[in-house]
Amino acid sequence: MNPCITYQYNINTLKCQFDTAARSGEMEKPMKRKFVQIAALCLCAVLLSLCAGGQRAAAAPAGSSDRIIRVGLHFGTGAMEGLNFDNTTGNGYRFGYYDGANQFVPLGSTGQKAISVVKTMNVYYGTFSGYTSYHSALTTANVAVGEYHLQLPGSYSSFAEAQAAASAYAGGFPAYIGGVFYARVGNYTARGGAETAQAALAAQGVETTIRGTSEYGISVVATGTNNILFQFDDLGQGTGMGMEPNAEGPGEYVTLSKGCTYVGGFRFERVNGGSLTVVNILGFEDYIKGVVPHEMSNSWPIEALKAQAVAARSYALSLGSKHSNYHFDICAETHCQAYSGRTRAGSNSDAAVEQTVGQVAIWNGKIAQTSYYSSNGGASESSSTVWGSNQANYPYLVGKVDPYEAASGVKNDYTKTVDSAALASKLKAKGCDVGDGVASIAVTSLTDSGNPKLVTFTGSNGKKFSLNSREVVGMLALSSYRYGFETAAAPEPSNPELSVNGKPVDSLSGLYAVDGSGNIVPVGENAYVITGSGATQPIGQGSGGGSNGSGGLGALSSTTGNNGVFTFIGKGWGHNVGMSQWGAYAMAQQGYTYLNILQFYYTGITVGYM
Repeated sequence: MNPCITYQYNINTLKCQFDTAARSGEMEKPMKRKFVQIAALCLCAVLLSLCAGGQRAAAAPAGSSDRIIRVGLHFGTGAMEGLNFDNTTGNGYRFGYYDGANQFVPLGSTGQKAISVVKTMNVYYGTFSGYTSYHSALTTANVAVGEYHLQLPGSYSSFAEAQAAASAYAGGFPAYIGGVFYARVGNYTARGGAETAQAALAAQGVETTIRGTSEYGISVVATGTNNILFQFDDLGQGTGMGMEPNAEGPGEYVTLSKGCTYVGGFRFERVNGGSLTVVNILGFEDYIKGVVPHEMSNSWPIEALKAQAVAARSYALSLGSKHSNYHFDICAETHCQAYSGRTRAGSNSDAAVEQTVGQVAIWNGKIAQTSYYSSNGGASESSSTVWGSNQANYPYLVGKVDPYEAASGVKNDYTKTVDSAALASKLKAKGCDVGDGVASIAVTSLTDSGNPKLVTFTGSNGKKFSLNSREVVGMLALSSYRYGFETAAAPEPSNPELSVNGKPVDSLSGLYAVDGSGNIVPVGENAYVITGSGATQPIGQGSGGGSNGSGGLGALSSTTGNNGVFTFIGKGWGHNVGMSQWGAYAMAQQGYTYLNILQFYYTGITVGYM
C-alpha cells in the first residue's frame, strides 16, 4: 500500500493541505511499509501555491461573453418526427433561418403560442412512446397533418404577401421553399384527397398545382390541430429552419419543450432527409447557466458551483464543434455535457456563472479539456489509464489521492458480482481462453494514485491473462476505476510507519517541504496518511480497524472467489479523470475557493481568459 502524506499549515490564515504520494516501483511489498520520499514533496508545489491565497482572475475582456453555441437537443436516433413548443413569456414565434455567423434572419411570425414543428410527411397527433405530439405511426388518430398541398400560382416577395394570398382560402398558409415564398392551401394524407380539393377550386376558377414534399420539408402547426402556420424547405442545402420567441420588450423569454425550459432560439433540419434534428442556439454563458445546475445542485456551496462553471466552460470550448456532422457544436447529453436549459437553474448557480463569466482553465496557452465526474472514491486517475490517451497531451489530467471527497459524506460504494463461467465467456470474447471458468483474479499492478492498473485472470486451464483497468472496467461495467475484491484483508497498521528515502524516521522534526514560491518550510506536526482504503489518518493515531472486506482497494490483492463467484467492490461514480464534483463540494465546505478546487484537480493549470 502506498500512503499519501498530508501536511497542514496555517499561512496567511488559510488552511492548506499538501499532498504527495510516496511510491516505490510497482510496490513489491504492499501493506508492509509506508514511506515518503523527500524528492516527491516537490510535486506538491502547486498545492502549496494555493495556500498563498490562490490566483485572482482579471476582469473579463470585452466580447468574452458574446460567443454563440449550438446545442443539439434531439438528433441521430433521438431525432423527432414532431416536437411541441409553448411560448409562455412572449407573444408567439418568429420564423426564419440562421446565417453562417449564427445570426437569426427573420422571415415571418405567428402570434400562436402553442405550436409544434413536424417533418413534412403524414404525421398524426397522439401519444406514442410516452410522448404526445405528431408521429407517423399513429395512422388511426383523429388529427392528421398530410404531406400533399395545393399551391397557388406564382411566387411572392415576402412572408406577409404570401400569407395574405393564402388567407383567402380555408387552410391556407405561407411557404418558403428553396428561398422563394409561395402560398399553399390545405394538407392531405393521400394524393387523391388533394386531387378532389384541386377540382373543387378549379370549379371556382382557381387553378392550383399539387405539391408533395421533399425529404427536407418542415411544417409548423398549431399544437393538437392540422392547421399549418408555416412551411419551410431548404431542399437539402443545410440551411434549416430557425425559430425564436417573439419578444415584448426586455427580459428573459423562455420556451417550454418536452419538460424543459430554454432561452434562445431553435434550429430544425432534416439531416440526410431523416427526422428533425433540433438545436438550441443561444449565448454561450446562457448555455453554461444550463449546464451548471444540471451537473451540480443549485443548493451547493457557491465556490463548488463556480469551479463547475469554469470546468464546464473550459470543457465545452476545448471540444470545439464535436457534432459538426449534425451541424451543431455540442450535445445536451452526458456524451458532451448534461444540459437542460433553464429547467434546474436558480439564483445560486446563475451567480456562479456570472461571477466567473468568461473564465477558463488554461494549460500552456490553450484551454484545458477539464473533464469531471461525480466521485472518485478516494483517488482520481490519469487520462492515459482511462482513455489510453498520450499523457503528454494532458499533463493536467493526472491521477492523485483525493483527501477531500470523503468529507462530503457521499455514499459511493458499489459491488459487481459475476460467476466464473460468465467471466470466462467475457474473457474469451476478448481473446483470452481461460478454459471453462476463472480460478482466481489478482490486481498485479497499480497506477501512481493507487488504483488498479493491471488485473490478471487465471483460468481453470492454468493460463494467465492480464487486462488493463480500462478493459476491466468496460468488460464488467464497473462504476469507477477504484476497485478491488470482496475478500478479507489485513488491518491497517495501528501506527503507520513513516520512512524517508527508505529509512524509517521517528518524528517529523527536521522534515521540510518546498512551497510554490520555492521557499523551504518546516513540515510541522500535522501530518496525515491517506490509506489504501481512502481514509485520512494522522500519523501516530491508529485506525484500529480492517478493510471491511474491501479486499485491498488501492493495494495489490487477489481472490479465488466464493464458490466460483467473484465480487468486485469499489468506490466512486464516473471515469475518475479530472474534478470530482463531490470533492469540489467538500473543499468548498472546508473554505477553499473555486481556484483552489480547480488547481487541485487540474494539476498545473491557471485560470484566465481566452
